[in-house]
Amino acid sequence: MHARCLFVLPLIASSSAFLVSPSLPSVSPSSRLASLPRSRVTASLLSDEISGLSRRDFFKDTSAMAGVSAITIGTLGFEVPSSFAEGLPSVNAPAPDFLLPSNEGKDIGLKDLKGKWTVLYFYPGDFTSGCTIEANNFEKASADIRALGAEIVGVSVDSVEKHLDFAKKYGLSFPLLSDQGGKVSQLYGSALQIPFMGSFSNRQTYIIDPSGNLRWVFTDVQSRLNKHADEVIAKLKELKA
Repeated sequence: MHARCLFVLPLIASSSAFLVSPSLPSVSPSSRLASLPRSRVTASLLSDEISGLSRRDFFKDTSAMAGVSAITIGTLGFEVPSSFAEGLPSVNAPAPDFLLPSNEGKDIGLKDLKGKWTVLYFYPGDFTSGCTIEANNFEKASADIRALGAEIVGVSVDSVEKHLDFAKKYGLSFPLLSDQGGKVSQLYGSALQIPFMGSFSNRQTYIIDPSGNLRWVFTDVQSRLNKHADEVIAKLKELKA
């Protein structure tokens, strides 16, 4: 646990409240919440725990549990209800339409992607460790993915300027789209609605065919991060067969 993620809750006159004396060492949010039954980790309690954190601290290593039963906030190490990210679009149906600004100096939309297979991946934030690993792995696999007639497109709520810095630092050859406000993430069932933090993109990957139809959704990306690009290649080959 990073020291910057520690803070003290206000004293509340309640037997169920977390009471932290100024004379005692700070207790991390993950330690407090880990002692509670999962059913007691409510949105209200989550709001109290995260209100003092920065966006970067909060989303470092954010992940989705297998089966999308819960979302795990990596820095804090606890789960929140799956209702924070839900509503996946239907597979084998037209993918939700969108048009977003990119780090390539132009808007990119679903209509621009038609004619090729597309690996559309949503992620929490530029420069966080998990997102850097994922982007680098996609870049390493980009030649193999393009050999299959597919293009890679990343999406997060980061600004175009931050995407420019991220792509430049890691030499990314594929576009990154800026979904500030998270509206497209919501359309794709990838939006995390976090109290006091706004809307962010969960780590999920979508394969769209040349006709613009959604053909596959990877929801458990975080636990398989190191092999995810290889799994995307394998799924592309399967879908194209």
